[in-house]
Amino acid sequence: MRVLTFSGVLHDGQLELAPGFVTDGEPSRQKGELTVEALGRGRRPLAATALPLEHPCGYPGGETARAAFGLVAFPEQASGLRVSLGGKVLLERSAPRDFEVEAGWPGALAGAEAVSWSASVAGCIASLGYSNDRGETWTPLALPGPSDTISVDATRLAGGRECLLELIVTDGIHTHRIRSDPYAVEPKGWVLWILSPAPGAQLPPGEPALLAAQGYQFEERRAGFDDIEWRSSLGGGLGTGAKLLAALEPGEHTISARRHGVTAEVTVSVA
Repeated sequence: MRVLTFSGVLHDGQLELAPGFVTDGEPSRQKGELTVEALGRGRRPLAATALPLEHPCGYPGGETARAAFGLVAFPEQASGLRVSLGGKVLLERSAPRDFEVEAGWPGALAGAEAVSWSASVAGCIASLGYSNDRGETWTPLALPGPSDTISVDATRLAGGRECLLELIVTDGIHTHRIRSDPYAVEPKGWVLWILSPAPGAQLPPGEPALLAAQGYQFEERRAGFDDIEWRSSLGGGLGTGAKLLAALEPGEHTISARRHGVTAEVTVSVA
C-alpha cells in the first residue's frame, strides 16, 4: 500500500505541515482526533487516516502546541491532502501536476563525493540513501532538506561490488526515487575506536585509568565490544575487555587497543 509520511504541528488554530514522502507501507492504526484525507481529482476523498495529537517537546508554541506524526493512506491516484479537526478543515493542499528530477551522480565512491539534483518545480526537498547489498537494505546518508548538493563520505560506507545510491525528492505530495548505477566500494572490515582515555589526556598518578573501546564491522553492520586487548608502551599488557580500569605508572604512555587484527592508539601522560 502507498502511504505518505505526515508530520505537522498545530498552534493557535494553524497547522504547520512538513513536506511528506510517498513510500510503501501500512497507514497508522492509532485512534486520534486529527483526520487526514487523501484527495483525488475534483478534491474527492480517496482514503482517510486518523492521527492522535500530542504535545511536542521544545516547540516554541509552548503547552498550547500539539503535534501529529504518522503514515497516512495515499492511493496511486491521490494528488492532494485535507486535514481536519472536529469537522473543521485546517489545511488543504494539492499538487495536481507531477514534476521532473535530474540527478548528478559522482563518478566513483572512494572519498569525499557529492550528489547534485534539480527539480522542475520550486520548493522540493531531498534525502539520500545508500545500499551495499543491491538494494536489499538501505542506510540514510542525509536528512531531508532543500540543498541541491548532498555530501557523501565514502570512507565511512560499507563496501561491496554492487553498491547503490538512491535520491528521494518530494514536493510535499509527489515523490521521485532515482537510483544510481552500481558502484564498487572498498570493504572496510573491522574498525576500532578508543573512547577513553582521550588523546593527549593528562591523568593523575595513583588513580586507575578508564580504558574503553568499541569495534564495528561495516559490511556486517555488527558491533564488537568484547575481547579487546589493551597494551601500554611502558607497562605492557593491561588486560582484555571493552572497558576496564588500569593502573598506569608515571610517564608518557601510548595506549593501544587491538581486535580482529585492527589496532587503535592514543598517547596520554601520567604526571
